Amino acid sequence: MVVMQRASRITVVTGGLLVATAWVAGTFGPMGRYQDIIDTLAEAVAMLLVILAWRYRRDRLAIAAAVVAGANFMVRTELAAPGNGDAGAILAVFISVDLCLLALTRDRPLWRPPWVIWLAVLGSQSLFTGWGIRTIDHASIDWLATPHLPLAALAGCAVVTVATFLVRRSSFEGSLIWVVIACLAALLSHRGPDPATLLFAAAQLTLLVGLFEDSYRLAFHDELTGLPGRRALNEAMRGLGGAFTIAMVDIDHFKKFNDRHGHDAGDQVLRMVADHLAGTDGGRAYRYGGEEFTIVFPGKDVAEVREDLDLLRVSLADRKFALRGPDRPKTRPDKPKKKAGPAKRVTVTVSIGTASSSSRRRSPASVLTAADNALYRAKRSGRNRVVAAGDRLARGK
Repeated sequence: MVVMQRASRITVVTGGLLVATAWVAGTFGPMGRYQDIIDTLAEAVAMLLVILAWRYRRDRLAIAAAVVAGANFMVRTELAAPGNGDAGAILAVFISVDLCLLALTRDRPLWRPPWVIWLAVLGSQSLFTGWGIRTIDHASIDWLATPHLPLAALAGCAVVTVATFLVRRSSFEGSLIWVVIACLAALLSHRGPDPATLLFAAAQLTLLVGLFEDSYRLAFHDELTGLPGRRALNEAMRGLGGAFTIAMVDIDHFKKFNDRHGHDAGDQVLRMVADHLAGTDGGRAYRYGGEEFTIVFPGKDVAEVREDLDLLRVSLADRKFALRGPDRPKTRPDKPKKKAGPAKRVTVTVSIGTASSSSRRRSPASVLTAADNALYRAKRSGRNRVVAAGDRLARGK
C-alpha cells in the first residue's frame, strides 16, 4: 500500500527516543524522590494498555504489556535482579521467547482461548522464575543461566522483530523492536533494579505510542488504498489559503468493470490507481470515496498543473494492469503451483476535473465543488480527459 512505506515512523523514532532517554536517565541521572512513581509506572501503563487492547481487539498488545509489567515487578522486588543470578538470566530467556512469538503471530480479540493460554504461560513463567527456581537443583538448570544465552536470546528476538517489522510495517512491530531493546538493556545491565524499571516504563510508553499512531492511521487513511482518506482531506483543506488547485479524479466505467471482473479485481484497480496518483508531482492524493480521488496542489494554479494532470491521465490509460487471479493465495506458498495461463491484463482510464482558487472561489469548499462540476463535464463529454473549471466545451457538454 502507498502509506505503508511511511507507517510507524513516529513509533520507531519516538520509541528510540524514549528508550535512549530512559537509559541515560537511569544510568547518569538521580531519580531520588521520583523512584516510587517510576517503579510502578510500567504496571500502571500496562493496565491502560490492556483496557485499550480489549477495546481495539488486540490481544498481542495486552500480552506484550503483561510481559513487560511482569518483568518490571520481578526486577523491582528483586525476585530476578538484572545481571545477577540465575533468575535474571532465565527471565531474559523467557521474555525473548514471548516477544518472538508475539512478533510472529497475528492479533485476535481478548478473552478468547489463546488469551487465556497466554496468561497461564506467563503466570507459569513468573512462578518458575521467582519461586520455583529456588526449589530446583541448580545443576539441572545451569545451562539456562549461562552468561551468553540471555544475550543471544534477546539479540535473536531483536532480529526476528526487525524482520517482521520490515515485512508488515505495522506500528505494533515497530514498538516491539524497542520493547526488546529496552528489555535487553534492563535485564543484562549490572546497575540494579532502579534503571531497569525506568527502561520497562519506556517500553510500555512505546507500546502506547504505537497504538496511538495505529489509531490515527485508521482514522485518517483509507484502509484499502493506503492513501489519506476523506477526514484527512477535510483537515488539509482547512489549512489551505492563497493560491491552490484541487483536482477530482474518477475511474471511468468502474461499475461496469466491477460487474465484469468482480469486486476483488475492482479493489486491485483502486489500489493500483492510488499508487499512481500518490506519485503526483507537487500534489497530495486522497481517497475521496468509491472510485473518486482528490489531488490537492498548494501554491499552484490550473495552468501550472494541467499538463501534469494530462500526463497522469495518459500514463494511466497506457498502463497494463495485471489482475491477481481469484485462486491466487494472499501469502506466498512454500511450493508455488504452476500457473494455468498468463495473468489477465486490463486497462483503465480516468476523467479529471480541476479548479483553482480565485476572487470568486476563495474557500477550499467552493474550489472542490467547482472541480467536481468540471469532473462531471469531463465525464459527460466523453471521459478520459482533463477539464478545468471555465473551459469552454461544445454545446451540450
